[in-house]
Amino acid sequence: MTEMDWQTLWPMIAFAGLLLLMFWLVVIRPMHKGHQQHRQLIQGLSEGDRIVTAGGIHGKIVALRENDMDVEVAGGCVLTFDRKAVRKRIDQP
Repeated sequence: MTEMDWQTLWPMIAFAGLLLLMFWLVVIRPMHKGHQQHRQLIQGLSEGDRIVTAGGIHGKIVALRENDMDVEVAGGCVLTFDRKAVRKRIDQP
């Protein structure tokens, strides 16, 4: 390539690099952090924790297994959920 070709290509290459950097900062990095926080939440669960599922069901964990858990949602009503269904842990007073 001649020097003139590089002079015309350089701004396009720099712009494409800037777009990739912005995409990583705005989309990929926050998504990765969110996945990492959710993974830590799931690993830190224990029996007795009060949780909210992705479907909005509130309950207390009564049994934990490797991939699922039993959650008491009302007096004596126990439902089984996948561990990944936990959206958040509720702080107990």
